[in-house]
Amino acid sequence: MDKLTVKKTARILNDFNISFSEGAVKALVQHQLLKTVPLEYEKRRNSKYNFAIELQSLEGYLKDKGFPDDDIKDVLSYGKEL
Repeated sequence: MDKLTVKKTARILNDFNISFSEGAVKALVQHQLLKTVPLEYEKRRNSKYNFAIELQSLEGYLKDKGFPDDDIKDVLSYGKEL
């Protein structure tokens, strides 16, 4: 399962002019628009958060917003980091 950090997700959403902060990503999680997955202990030690964003949920969210598949794939291809 592919996942992204909250910080990287915020950068991707910024590229699409949707949101600009990690707080906005957390709000999308709280509204259940994005799904989270737990981080392993080693990765959690180096992060402010103990979770990551599921890549498929971000992709679905962007599709629901009406962005073309090609644009989504281009941006998400450099977003994978975990």
